[in-house]
Amino acid sequence: MTQVESRTHWNDVDIDYDKVLATDASNVALLSAAVGRLPAGAEDVLDVGSGTGRLTALCRAALPKARIVGIDPAPTMVAAARRKFAGDPEVSFVPGAVQDLGQFPDAAFDAVISSFALHHLELDTYPAAAAELRRVLRPGGVFINADQFCRVMGPPGSPERAADVLDLLTTKARHYLRHASFERMLLQVDLIPRFMREDGEILTTPGYWRDVLAAAGFDRVDVIATEPVDLYNRVIVAVKGS
Repeated sequence: MTQVESRTHWNDVDIDYDKVLATDASNVALLSAAVGRLPAGAEDVLDVGSGTGRLTALCRAALPKARIVGIDPAPTMVAAARRKFAGDPEVSFVPGAVQDLGQFPDAAFDAVISSFALHHLELDTYPAAAAELRRVLRPGGVFINADQFCRVMGPPGSPERAADVLDLLTTKARHYLRHASFERMLLQVDLIPRFMREDGEILTTPGYWRDVLAAAGFDRVDVIATEPVDLYNRVIVAVKGS
C-alpha cells in the first residue's frame, strides 16, 4: 500500500484537539449520530480525515471486531492516532486525503465514515471524490459524512454567500462560548478568515453534497440534522447499491 502525505494547515494546529472538541455537546451529538448509522455487521471501515482518532475510537466501540483504517493528511495527527491505538492491531492509520484513496483497492470497505474533514475539499474536486468514495465501498456499503454546512452556495466573496457564512460562523462561536468552552470558541474564531477566503475551509449546502453523491451513482442519500439544528451540522448517509 503506497502511503501519501498531503499538506494541510491542520498539521500546525497546536491544541489538545480531543479535549477541546469533547467540550462541544453539538459535536458529540453529531459524531454519535454518524456512528449510529454504521452497519452492525461491518468488518472493514475507512475513516477519512481521521485526525487524532477521535471518531475512530467511537467506531471501534461500536464495532469491536471490525478492521478500521484511518487516513489523514496531517502527519502530526496521524502520529497521535497511531499512539492512541498502539495496542490495537486491527486499527491502522496512513497519511493521505480523500484524493489519495487510490491506495485502496475496489470494494475494500463495508463503510466509509468522515467527520469535519470533507469541507476542506475544493468544490471542483467533489465529483472525483464522490466517485472514489463509492469505488472503495462494497456493494450495499454506506458512506457517512458528519460535517458542518451552510445555507447558501455561490461564488467566493459574493455578498449573499459571504453574509450567510459569516452569520453562521459567528453564531457558532457565540454558541461555543456559552455552551462548550473558551478554547472551542477560539478555535472557531481563528478559522473564520479561512472560511471567508475559502482557503482550505469551504462550506457547502447539504443539498450540494447530496446531488454530487447521487450523480456519482449512490442509490440513496439521506440528510440528518443534529441538535442544535441552527448550527447546521448534518450527517449525510449514502448507500451504494448491490
